[in-house]
Amino acid sequence: MYQNKILICLVFALFIIFPLQSITADSPELPSLGLSSSYDISLNQEKLLGQGWLRQFRAQSKLYNDPLTQNYVEGLVRRLATWNRNLDMNDFDILLVDQRQLNAFAVPGGVVGVNTGLFTFAPYEDEFVSVLAHELAHISQRHFARRVQASQDIQWKTMAGLLAGILVASQGNADAGIAAIAGTQAAAIQSQLAWSRNYEQEADRIGMETLVAAGYASEAMPAMFAQMQRLTSLSGRPPEFLLTHPLTESRIADAQSRADQQAKQAVRVRGKDYEMLRARAIFHQYSNADDAFSLFSRQQGSEASLQYAHALKAKSNQNLKKYLELITDLANQDPDWLLVQFLQVEALTEVESWDEATSKLNDLLLFAPGYYPAQQLQVEIFSRQQAWGEARRSLQKLSQTRPNDPVVWFQLAEAAGKVDRQIQLHQARAEYFQLTGRFRQAFDQLDLALEQAKLQNRPWVVQSAIRERRRDLENLRSLMEI
Repeated sequence: MYQNKILICLVFALFIIFPLQSITADSPELPSLGLSSSYDISLNQEKLLGQGWLRQFRAQSKLYNDPLTQNYVEGLVRRLATWNRNLDMNDFDILLVDQRQLNAFAVPGGVVGVNTGLFTFAPYEDEFVSVLAHELAHISQRHFARRVQASQDIQWKTMAGLLAGILVASQGNADAGIAAIAGTQAAAIQSQLAWSRNYEQEADRIGMETLVAAGYASEAMPAMFAQMQRLTSLSGRPPEFLLTHPLTESRIADAQSRADQQAKQAVRVRGKDYEMLRARAIFHQYSNADDAFSLFSRQQGSEASLQYAHALKAKSNQNLKKYLELITDLANQDPDWLLVQFLQVEALTEVESWDEATSKLNDLLLFAPGYYPAQQLQVEIFSRQQAWGEARRSLQKLSQTRPNDPVVWFQLAEAAGKVDRQIQLHQARAEYFQLTGRFRQAFDQLDLALEQAKLQNRPWVVQSAIRERRRDLENLRSLMEI
């Protein structure tokens, strides 16, 4: 049983990260799988495997912590999921990975990862969406379950060498990861990887169906493929995405053929929110503001997004007055645009105009009470003014709506410590540690919370709840343990 868990998890990690350029053998056509229950790995097992992998990835990778972009991508994935007719889930974990490389990935159990570099190389929202639709298709078609069934004869001596390479590759150092993996008995799993082209073609087909059903132009998918080809020709090596999603001539031709067959083509979508977030991601990735502005403005975008890029350039150059003026002008031009109203409050916060920022933020939260970026910005305003009691109460509410967000728990622990709420401090730290795969530290924090509860003579129900949470986490760790 224990060995089976290790085999499944390592094969899964191999499926996500192992390079596939060397595959040349033809493989048989695969039927559309959907949510068949005839496979050895159940949907619940996939969820547990995905959660275990997610925790390890969080602990070892640099993530892009931007609530505005996080909220946008989460909403986009949920929307696309409703249009994938084979996907019977709406609970997703979205990872924004702080890497310049063009990459995205899907993990069984509803984990979807996107590199910030994808924003750079996808000037249109529909191109960005085509990649997400493709990744959701990998999940809905249960490609992981198929690969596990085809991998039962992988020898154990192959696996130890694979793990080291997989962990290196997940950090964005693909060459080192590939070298480590190549040093193992890679030939032993060649036959399993040869299925990949068929998985990719099926994900393209389902992804395009999802793309079109959601109202986007089918042409966006071959357009994104063309972007990848151009990047390969310019740099001399394929982007990270193509290391695990091999792009063959037949895939490109099939995608273009499907796009051409659409009876009525939708209009290409740049996406006004998307353009703003793309500018934001590019300026985050490049320390030189001139380079960032040049890269963003290379493609013809909307006037609003170009003005936002000018504002970000001014901010990078410490010209906060001009930054605020440009953002305020944007907000005045379109009072109903939620994103730019948020940007104005963010700019007011940056210049420490606390009264105006608080007033506008309260109005924003009245208009959109569940808007996560505004809730996080409220926490930031409280924290920067050292109003830790208010910050703690806001984070307490956020922890109920976003219980699987380690950032929220980290912030809650800090705020609780500032107001000497020792029990809550240790409980929040425990949640942060378990969500980042450090269960031993989580147990230690819960033990400290219980000790504090006893010292403070807290009611039995409080102590019992802490013990119960520890048992829950012990059970979770045993289920996800590899």
